[in-house]
Amino acid sequence: MTAPVIIAGGSLTGLMLAHELALWGIDVVVLERSPDLTDESPGQAINTTTAELLDQRGLLAGLRGHVSPVQGTHFSLMWLDMSALSGRHLPAMLLGHQFIARRLDEAAVARGADVRRGHRVTAFTQDDDGVRVRVGTADGEYHLHGSFLVAADGEDSTVRAAAGIAFPGAGPANCGLVADVEIAVAELAPEHRGSRFCPGGGVYSAVPVGPELLRVITAEFDVAPPADTAPTTAELRAAVARLTGAELPDAPVRWVRRYGGQTRTADRMRSGRVFLAGDSAHTFYPLAGLRLNLCLQDAVNLGWKLAAELSGWGRPGLLDTYHEERHPQAVRAADATDAQLALIHPIDRVTPLRGLFAELLRLPQVNTYLLELSTGLDVRYDVGVEPCGPVPVGRRLPHVPLAGVRPLAGTAGGSATSTCVADLHHAGRGVYLDLGGRTPVPTRRTLAALGDRVDAVRAEPTGEILADAVLVRPDGHVAWAGDPVSDAEGLSGALKSWFGEPAG
Repeated sequence: MTAPVIIAGGSLTGLMLAHELALWGIDVVVLERSPDLTDESPGQAINTTTAELLDQRGLLAGLRGHVSPVQGTHFSLMWLDMSALSGRHLPAMLLGHQFIARRLDEAAVARGADVRRGHRVTAFTQDDDGVRVRVGTADGEYHLHGSFLVAADGEDSTVRAAAGIAFPGAGPANCGLVADVEIAVAELAPEHRGSRFCPGGGVYSAVPVGPELLRVITAEFDVAPPADTAPTTAELRAAVARLTGAELPDAPVRWVRRYGGQTRTADRMRSGRVFLAGDSAHTFYPLAGLRLNLCLQDAVNLGWKLAAELSGWGRPGLLDTYHEERHPQAVRAADATDAQLALIHPIDRVTPLRGLFAELLRLPQVNTYLLELSTGLDVRYDVGVEPCGPVPVGRRLPHVPLAGVRPLAGTAGGSATSTCVADLHHAGRGVYLDLGGRTPVPTRRTLAALGDRVDAVRAEPTGEILADAVLVRPDGHVAWAGDPVSDAEGLSGALKSWFGEPAG
């Protein structure tokens, strides 16, 4: 038995990572400083990749009752044509992040994760045998020994600071407010409905999150958030008036929170046995759901790699690929967000540029490029395999229906009830998908021997995945695609690289 993985922070990132580890049977302890789950969650929507990450773990189904349609995906609040993703990927959707947090907490605990609320990491040491964490609670302190420590404790991360990892800021600051206001959308003036770029400079959004309950968000730029003052209802009303030119109707405000600051990216995401994930590793203005998407992708990328290391089958250097893959994506997402902010402020300089961008968005290639950038679908990892024609090697497999799914002959296979790509990933393992019926017997034997970490299934060919077979990592990214007969060597190398040697 190995010491548990300790996660500092019960954020969406921390809970998603806890669930990922628990799927592999890895002991995990989550230390969250807040004593209770709260509904005061600023996030109100998720983008395409976030929806698919939840769906591939079977978590989205339990959230459908809280989902509402969303206008679509935008780039700097210029709406994009979503038809390029139709039939291949899930749409963005309105979904309060508090519901996601409760679902992840429930799922992680049900699988054995130990979530301790009102507990916080105050210090730690690490050596070749693991990490020793000092934990503070309302009743005093105690020590906890773990195999690894993951910082998911936000942009003011205690763990990151103690690990000596730099977190430099760049670009102008922004200051925003988020609040739940007890009013129905029908009672609002047109200028107070929906999400928009404001002629006065800044961003305003108001969408329903419950019966007669509105989530109001403001953002103003070149304004640093006050350091030590709590936000007030008067401050919220004043910000709304500045941005929209009209007073918000007088209605009760359940809660109001402030957010903002500079764009920041940690210079590394690992220090020995300490890893950074989510906002502790990168933070930027939350636009188009790209920030949450980045956080959850950190979790699903790191989870199975830690499990491989602790289960003894991960190859040397596998854990190093976490920083190698995720750090460039953090930089890219931060840059993409800063580029969008540069199209919003200052108003007197960006108006002509926004007009030009609006024209460019009419070009299908530009629309698709920015659509994939804004949703995280453009993420491509170097998996050591050359791209195979139209099959997205290194990228996410299309989120499409499948017919005739059954275990691949000679292997334990996966669930025979699967009807789409997402279903194949519910167990959190890798997936070998045979679409051409050409997998040779020696490869089937190898897959059978890797049955504790790869599910091998057969399905009918589909025009959305143009390959005889694909090997998909647990995070949903394609590790290999092609003909398992003519490229048996390439497939064998990919299996060994990402899933190690067979047991025994």
